[in-house]
Amino acid sequence: MWNQERWEVLPPNTTVSPILYMMAGSGNIHATPPPPPQSWSQEEPIFEFLEKAFNGRVITEVKWRTPEGSMFTSIPPSCFAMAVELDGRGQYVPSPMATALLRPLPSQVLQGHRKIKSVTDNVVSDLSVLPSCEFSAGYVSKHRVKRFRGVYEVFESSVYPVDETWFYRRNTPDIGNNQTDPKVVERVLELYKKALQSSSYQNDNVRIYQLEETINGRSGSRFHLEMELKPTGNGASIYTSEYVYLPAGSNELCHTTNFQWTPRAFVYLVTSLKNLGQCCMHRPMMTHFELVVVDYDSQDMDVESVLKNSTLKRWKYIKKSGPFSRSGGLQAGIDYVTDPNSIVMTIDMHLTLPMGFVEYTRKHVIQGKMGYAPMFFRLGPGYTEINVNGFWEVLTYGVLALFKSDWSTVGGFNVRRFADKWGGEDWDVIDRVVSNGYEVFRLRHPGLFHYYHSWDGMWGNKTTHMTHW
Repeated sequence: MWNQERWEVLPPNTTVSPILYMMAGSGNIHATPPPPPQSWSQEEPIFEFLEKAFNGRVITEVKWRTPEGSMFTSIPPSCFAMAVELDGRGQYVPSPMATALLRPLPSQVLQGHRKIKSVTDNVVSDLSVLPSCEFSAGYVSKHRVKRFRGVYEVFESSVYPVDETWFYRRNTPDIGNNQTDPKVVERVLELYKKALQSSSYQNDNVRIYQLEETINGRSGSRFHLEMELKPTGNGASIYTSEYVYLPAGSNELCHTTNFQWTPRAFVYLVTSLKNLGQCCMHRPMMTHFELVVVDYDSQDMDVESVLKNSTLKRWKYIKKSGPFSRSGGLQAGIDYVTDPNSIVMTIDMHLTLPMGFVEYTRKHVIQGKMGYAPMFFRLGPGYTEINVNGFWEVLTYGVLALFKSDWSTVGGFNVRRFADKWGGEDWDVIDRVVSNGYEVFRLRHPGLFHYYHSWDGMWGNKTTHMTHW
């Protein structure tokens, strides 16, 4: 789910300043959008704030469009400046760049904006305006793969608009998610609008919030669309989230009846740990999920008591004895779930899960068809989401979501082979996922950070100074 706050700039005769002022992260930000084209200088541009809250902070993206436009364009990072930065002692101090920009806004600026807020409480997965079709992924393996070769048959999808997966260090960008060609996005929007013309939504304004494209070889492309349909009158907006397909050379989108997400699927998050529970317990709280913690007799804290005193509505504590086993612990958590129609996701104990993570996972796990294995950003020692330094972990598949019925089909983790080993157990699972004809949806997940930690005390008597980041 996304929360949106839209600010509309009133006509020029209200003498509104073009500078926008907002709060994001740990400091104030100014955004100065590019000047509008001369051809519509008398028109009023519309700005939109998209807010994503996690870990007690708010990450805000600013977009703008012309009144007649149907798609918003993100304002580039070069137009933003943080109000604070870390000094040599790790303390936040005023940023010289932002200090020159930040100043009290004149009252007429605030008076010149009106705020309209809408929240997507309900999402429709099928408007019944597109013809139905069956989807078959041509890139899914039709044979049993050799050991540790399954990951090479997993392909990344692309997104629109550009998301928060691009980080800059020493003026060099870390590679983020691929962006879908804007021309493709325009084409999809045009075809969807065309389909709406013969429905009760024909007069609605349509806007794409997010699109993800998965290319199906030369056969066409599958899209996951999240859109808003706003009636021209005073009716409430309708928010959609559905999978559609565009065959190559076709002028018509179709609704993939055999490939849709399950809105009411319950999600279980499973993690295993030993003596590193303190880090594990610091998580943003979300709803409509259950946390399953498998604990190998941790001595550094009473994990069960922490769960009892937490704000979690649903949780399960499973205590195990003996040497720590990541694969064994995760499998114990998977075995705890009995409902075949629930989603089970394995997670690492040192991940910060962004707000909306569970809902996004639910939309990208298709029973009998597809699992979700997001990439996370591995932070270096001493770094955080605010002070980012590290890299996208593209080789691990330790975070993996499947329906419980599909976990049963692929056989879960190979506990015997990886009983007391770290590394390889995730690739081994992917081998069997791919060999059984499942697709693995793969993207860098914005806001999914892995914190640096030591392995000391985690593997019983095998005390080691190895570090995991």
